[in-house]
Amino acid sequence: MSDESEEACLVRPRSPSLSGAPAGTMQYTHGLTGSQLQAHNNTNNSNHHSTHSQGSHSTARGSQSESGELIDYSDDVILSQFHADAIKQAGFGKFQLIASIITGLGLAGHAIQVYAVFYIIPSAEVEYCILDTEKNWLGSITLVGMALGALLWGGLAGRAGRRKSLLSCLAVCGVFSVIAAFMPTYGPFMMARFCAAAGIGGALPTASVYLCELTPVNFRARILGLLGAFGVAGGLVAGAIATSTVPATGQKVVLENKEHFSAWHRYLLLSTLPTFASILGLFWLPESPRYLLENSREVEALTIYQKIYQNNRTRGGYSLTELELPGTRTHRNLPTSVLQEMATSITLFFGSFFQLFNVVNLKRTLLLFAAWTATIFIYHGLTIYIAEYSKSTESENYYRNTINKDNMSFENADFNKSIENIIYTNCRFVNCTFRRMFISHVTFNNCTFLDTEFTNVKTSRTQFKFSTLENVGLIDTDLTERHFVDCVMNNITTLRLYSTCDRDFEYNIYLDALWKSHFGALLPGMVFMILVGEGCHRFGRSRTATLCFGFAISLTITFAFLYHDLQVVWTAGSAQGLMLAGIAALTLLAIESYTTNLRCTAVGFFVCGGHIGAMMGAPLYAAFPVTSSKVAAIISTIFLSVPISSAIILKDPCLLL
Repeated sequence: MSDESEEACLVRPRSPSLSGAPAGTMQYTHGLTGSQLQAHNNTNNSNHHSTHSQGSHSTARGSQSESGELIDYSDDVILSQFHADAIKQAGFGKFQLIASIITGLGLAGHAIQVYAVFYIIPSAEVEYCILDTEKNWLGSITLVGMALGALLWGGLAGRAGRRKSLLSCLAVCGVFSVIAAFMPTYGPFMMARFCAAAGIGGALPTASVYLCELTPVNFRARILGLLGAFGVAGGLVAGAIATSTVPATGQKVVLENKEHFSAWHRYLLLSTLPTFASILGLFWLPESPRYLLENSREVEALTIYQKIYQNNRTRGGYSLTELELPGTRTHRNLPTSVLQEMATSITLFFGSFFQLFNVVNLKRTLLLFAAWTATIFIYHGLTIYIAEYSKSTESENYYRNTINKDNMSFENADFNKSIENIIYTNCRFVNCTFRRMFISHVTFNNCTFLDTEFTNVKTSRTQFKFSTLENVGLIDTDLTERHFVDCVMNNITTLRLYSTCDRDFEYNIYLDALWKSHFGALLPGMVFMILVGEGCHRFGRSRTATLCFGFAISLTITFAFLYHDLQVVWTAGSAQGLMLAGIAALTLLAIESYTTNLRCTAVGFFVCGGHIGAMMGAPLYAAFPVTSSKVAAIISTIFLSVPISSAIILKDPCLLL
């Protein structure tokens, strides 16, 4: 959509400074008679709290200015026209770029919270000695917290302000993320993670709306694409930090667990840096001027327009003055007591959600909610599935290299180096010592152990089958009855400290395969997020989203016929990147479609739906067979019909922010 076409569908606002009108005369009301202006003011005062949305303004009145342009006098449109003109005069430049970096760091913290879970699970499993169901809840609790946080902070941002809400949610996330890094047990850690996730859940709805309201309409799509790229980069940052701090093998995880403050705790601390950097930057940024106009704080809004102008331009002064500000809006009587104020705030908070489902907004709300839920359902599901697919490929290569040792005899041998991926069959170990070592994926079939000692030995996926053990000492090992299957055991000496954790941890955690699968999805995602901004600007929001989802469908169909690991990773990853680009275009459409007091609530509601979709997609995609990608591809293709249908049905809005 070109610059001209973006404004052509709108009531074109012009400030007196640009149109040559006398100082102190607003073009929005210039040309009205005194009786018309009085009628307009009366209408605004009596209808201040009515709902305004696209195509339906119950208090709207139309007239023509001297230039013949149609002017809508509803409160929301009047203020939107003024804001569009004022922010356009303030210009686009350094201020918006700095604002995108600051808010982008906060959005990167959102992605880090999601992706960090994948890298800490092996370490948390060892330290907290958790079951598989508890391990799965490490990721689920994060999604639950983010879903609730998106609802909470999205609703608050419409009432308390964009900047204040964004600052608050990031502060909550930062504080509880630090607390989580120091939690010694599973329960308190999960509670702290939930609170941190509930905080960062508000970053996406508040940051996207906030940045859009600070940017002129002609650059809004591009700056939102840049913001999305920062968010995707957070996933890359999470992986990059993990590869340099978190143990890459299970053996290192076990050794790290002996430390008081192990590597994965340090990793969680490092992951909070983008969030705290965003918090510091937000102290420099002002509140959204569009929010201030909505709340009758016109002079403060004008100060912010002037600040934006001064940061973007080195010469000249901002042309709008206080004389040109729109008239003060009349508010209902303020609450007379604290309880009444609390009741009013709660009523307004929940009322904003109900307004999403009124006659005007119902269709749009349902379509966007369905698009968000289905898209993130697929995206998160594919993230898990592709990671498992890569791990499966690595596992196949691992077992393909298994060493078989048959009919061998070891006497007076001292084994002090770890042994891995070996099958001993019909072997004899006489007067041997296994000392200070790891035994991983080793099977002893029909072997004999005489006068043998195992000292300080840690095992993983190791078994003794149909073997004979006589005069064997098990000193400070994790070998228990479950390791010996149908064995004959005589005179066995066991000496070790009592342990409440009897788990057979998998040492093959395939951290490199996990990082490879994430990199294959996130790198294309960054590229497509940058490009989608230009696409929305030139071709429109709905059309761009339709194209993104259409190409994503073609790629999900393609990777059903691929078998090579890298091909599957990059093809499915590119499809994921296009999904993110498509949902970014629909998010911009949502921001521009809802009125000022509803847009944060609306986006928060859609983001909540996305996290609900992620929770539903995770167990489903984890159950898909990794021997073939056909099932995952078919399910992804079917569910992608939901967002592409929504994108086709929805139309670009003709409203200014």
